[in-house]
Amino acid sequence: MKPRRPLWLVPVVLVTLLFVSQPARGGVHLWRITEAFSSADGTIQFIELTVCCGSAGGEIFLSGQHVRSLGSDFVFPGNLTMATQNKHLLLATDGYAALPGAPARDYEIPANFFALGAADTLTFAVYDTWNIAAGAVPTNGTSSLQKHQDDGTDTPFVGVNSPTNLLEATGSVTVVSGPPAVPDGSGTSTPLTVATLAADGSSLRLSYDVATCTANASNHHVIYGQRSGLPAAPGGTFTPLGSLCNIGNASTYDWLAAPNPPDGLGLLWFFVGATDAANIEGSWGLDSAGNECRGPGTNGSSGICSTDKQTSNTCGNP
Repeated sequence: MKPRRPLWLVPVVLVTLLFVSQPARGGVHLWRITEAFSSADGTIQFIELTVCCGSAGGEIFLSGQHVRSLGSDFVFPGNLTMATQNKHLLLATDGYAALPGAPARDYEIPANFFALGAADTLTFAVYDTWNIAAGAVPTNGTSSLQKHQDDGTDTPFVGVNSPTNLLEATGSVTVVSGPPAVPDGSGTSTPLTVATLAADGSSLRLSYDVATCTANASNHHVIYGQRSGLPAAPGGTFTPLGSLCNIGNASTYDWLAAPNPPDGLGLLWFFVGATDAANIEGSWGLDSAGNECRGPGTNGSSGICSTDKQTSNTCGNP
């Protein structure tokens, strides 16, 4: 009888691999800077980013990523929570946010985020770099500098601004530069009116339009003169006798001590004008020949409440 072969017990380990379904992780590298807009003073600016290259919609991991210029830096505070296919992001200043009808911004950036009078470079993280030549961003209040996202060339072009945010609200903004003109009743504006508060005319109530031409009007002023201070011919210089500077932005002003003109000719002329935040005067209106009424100061300013004047904003005085 043969000896029985020993039976070896071989342990068998069953290894089960568990495959757990995980969501596909998105990225962030397909965002491109596609539009830059600015007012002439840099207080109203926006930068738009667009997802490029046929992304499936997972470019959500923005937290900690930077949008930079040569002088400014914005850091995204968190990730997105929605699909990003064909989406946009809108970074804009407070001046932009205050514009009536402007699509809501997604993120806030400070004024003058990028330079206008010098070359600048806008970057998004390490994924996009846009070198912008000095003066390349338009400042006419309607146009922006743009570039296509998928053409492979990044060639910039100028077009009508079209800010678009993450929720795809879009539109176009208009920025009026310079302080407003004197509303003269043109269009929907209301001209200055005067009522006497005293029988001898020494106290006057001035009512003037501060609702129509509000863009860039930081303060109002009364500039006045006498008959001998009128120009000898249309296009000449008005010579002010005095002023009431910084009367505010209310719609009426009570002038309680209107002067008696010292030249004895019995005529007192005056108007209510506006200045912007830089204390630059707006237009005084036009004379009978269509010339800008001008004072003795720089660029036709009064030289009293302001030492400079700009007439590009023609609101109320076309």
